[in-house]
Amino acid sequence: MQIRRKLATAAVTLAVAGAGLVAGTGSAFAGANGQQIQIDDASGRAQSVYIKGSNQNGSTVGKCFNITRDSSTKLGGWWWKNNVEVTAYTYNNCGGGRFYTRNAWINTTQSWGDFQVVSVH
Repeated sequence: MQIRRKLATAAVTLAVAGAGLVAGTGSAFAGANGQQIQIDDASGRAQSVYIKGSNQNGSTVGKCFNITRDSSTKLGGWWWKNNVEVTAYTYNNCGGGRFYTRNAWINTTQSWGDFQVVSVH
C-alpha cells in the first residue's frame, strides 16, 4: 500500500512539474519590446563589436562584446530595439583596427525567437 502511495505522489509531482515547463515555454520569446542580437561574422576578421543604440527602455546605451571570429555569436542579456550602430574590430575588447560599421534595424517584436541576426562583413 505504501509503495503505491509513493508512486502516485511521484507521478503527480512529475505531472505538475511538466505542466509548469510547458506553460512557461511561451515566455521565452522577446515579446513586444526588443530583441537580443546575434552577430554573424561574414568577414572572418571580427573579434569584437561595439553596439550603440536604444535598449528595451528607450535609453541610448553602448557596449563592447567579444565574439568568435568567422562564426555566429549570440550576445545574450542585452536587449535592443529600432536603429543600432554596429562597429566591428579586429581585436578583443574593441581594440585594434575598426574595419566595419553599419546601422541595423532591430525589430521590436518577432515571433521566431529572442535573437535577431546582424552580419558584419
